[in-house]
Amino acid sequence: MIVLDTNVISEPMKPNGNPAVQAWLDRQTAETLYLTATSLSELLVGIEILPDGKRKEGLDAALRKLMERLFRARILSFDQQAAIAYAPIVGRARTNGRLISVADGQIAAIAAVHGFTIATRDTAPFVAAGVPIINPWEE
Repeated sequence: MIVLDTNVISEPMKPNGNPAVQAWLDRQTAETLYLTATSLSELLVGIEILPDGKRKEGLDAALRKLMERLFRARILSFDQQAAIAYAPIVGRARTNGRLISVADGQIAAIAAVHGFTIATRDTAPFVAAGVPIINPWEE
């Protein structure tokens, strides 16, 4: 099972998104892909702060369609178990000389609790946190 980081979800929505990422996503079985509530909030904020217009409307529609069609029942929350896992994950990252953002720490904790791998372009914080990763840009 794979947790998709925010950058993996947003890449296909870009006008000139990396075709390797789309090809990687197309090779995955939909039921094995998950999104965290943390990444969903990052995506929603990114859309919210855009100026009103066609781009904002298009991204909002694309995200809503994606949520409904692909992730309807596969959005993972930052719950009590993830909160408990968060401290040692952030501590491990700091021990490895890497400050990890709250969002990345939450995503790492959610993946760790479920035993999932994280698909991301931004591998450094997750490697420092000790969570398995896949980089679709390099697959």
